[in-house]
Amino acid sequence: MRKNINKIVAFAIGISVISGSIIPASAADNTKNSTDSKVSVQTETNKKSVLTLDEAIKSAISNSDTLQLDTKKITYQDTVNDINEDLDDYNDIDDDEEDFNDDTRDISSDKLRQQREFDKDILTQEVTTKYNDIVTSQMEINKATKTLEIKKKLLEDAKFKESLGMITSSSLQSTELEIENLEITQKSNENALKDAEYSFKALTGEDVTKYSLEQDIQYESLQIDGSIDDYLDNVIDSYLKYTEELVNLNKDYYNDSDNKVTSGDVSDAKKIAEEAKAPVRDNYDSYEAYETALTKYNSAISAYTSEVSARLTYLSNKLSVDENQSSLNENKREFKDSLKTCYTNLLTAEDNINYYKKKIELSNKELSDTKVKYDLGIITESDYNTKLVSNEEYDLELRSEIINYNTLKEKIQKPWIAFSNS
Repeated sequence: MRKNINKIVAFAIGISVISGSIIPASAADNTKNSTDSKVSVQTETNKKSVLTLDEAIKSAISNSDTLQLDTKKITYQDTVNDINEDLDDYNDIDDDEEDFNDDTRDISSDKLRQQREFDKDILTQEVTTKYNDIVTSQMEINKATKTLEIKKKLLEDAKFKESLGMITSSSLQSTELEIENLEITQKSNENALKDAEYSFKALTGEDVTKYSLEQDIQYESLQIDGSIDDYLDNVIDSYLKYTEELVNLNKDYYNDSDNKVTSGDVSDAKKIAEEAKAPVRDNYDSYEAYETALTKYNSAISAYTSEVSARLTYLSNKLSVDENQSSLNENKREFKDSLKTCYTNLLTAEDNINYYKKKIELSNKELSDTKVKYDLGIITESDYNTKLVSNEEYDLELRSEIINYNTLKEKIQKPWIAFSNS
C-alpha cells in the first residue's frame, strides 16, 4: 500500500517538474467580453505592417481585368451609340423609331454602367471572403499549435505514468497516434493556407505573407422597414431595373398601332399584287409610259413581299418581347425564392451568434474558476491550458458564424452577389 502511495507522490512531483509554460496562464489576459458587436481574437504580435481589408479591396479593384473590360465596354457602347445616332439622323427615320432607338441606346449604356458597379460589389465580397478565410486559417493554425503542444506535454506525462506502471502501453500509443493525427491535420491546414495566400495574391496583387491582417469582424444585424416580401421585391427590382426597362420599351414599341404589321396589311398588299397586271409594251404609245406602268406593277409585287417580310419580322420581335417578359417574371420569382432562403438562413445565423455569445460568456466564467483551481494547485497547467484553448475554439465558432451572417446579409442587400457566377 505504501509503495503505491509513494508512486502517486512521485507522479505528482513529476508533473510539477515536467510542467512547462506552454500558454500564458492569466485569466485576465485571456478571457474576453464576447457580447460586443465585434469579435477580436488576439494572436502573436509581429512587426509586419497591417494590410487592411479596405486596402486589399482597392488593390483588387485596380488589379481587376473584369472591371477594366467593363470600362472598355462602356466606352465602346458610347461610341457606337453616337455613330448610330448620326446614322439615324442621316437616314431621316420617323420620330417613333428614332425615339425607340435613342431610348434603347441609353438603357443599354446605363445597364453596362450598372454591371460595372455590380462587378465591383462582387469583387469586394470575393476579397472579403478570401481575406477573412486567411485570417481564420491563421487563427486556427495558431490554436492547433497550442493544442499540439498540450498533447505533447500530456504524452510526456503519459510516459512518466507508464514508467510508474500506472497506465498501459496501449494508452500511451493512443496518445501518440492522436498527436500524429494532429500533426497531419496541421500540415494539411498549413498547405491550404499557402494555397489561399496564393489565390489572394492573384486576386489583389498583394503578397499577404508580408503583412499582418485585421482580425476584427464587425457585426450589425440587418434592419428591414416593412415586410421582408416588400424588401426583397425592391432589391430585385433594383437588380433587374434596366432589363425590365428594355422589356417594357420593346413591349410599348411593338404594341403601338403605328409599328404593328397586321395580317390585314399583308392581305391588302397581296390583293393589290394579285390584281396588278404586267404591262405589255405594244399597248403603250411611248416607252416612257410603258416604264411608268412597269414601275407601278413592280411596286405592287414588291410591296406584297416587303409586307410579308415586315410581318414576319414583327411577329418575331413580338415573340421575343413575350419571351423576355416571361423570362423576367420567372427570374423575379426564382430570385425571390432564393433570397427568402438566404433570409431564413440569416435568422438562424443571428440566433447562433447570440447562442455563441452566451456560450463564450459562460466559458469565460468557467475559465476564471479554472484559473483559481490552477493557482491553488488543484489542477495541472495542462488542464488549464486545455480550457484556455477551448475558449479560443468558441471564439472561432462565433467568428465563423458572424462571417456567415455578413455574407448572407450582403447577398440579400445586393442580390447580384448571390446570383453571380463567381
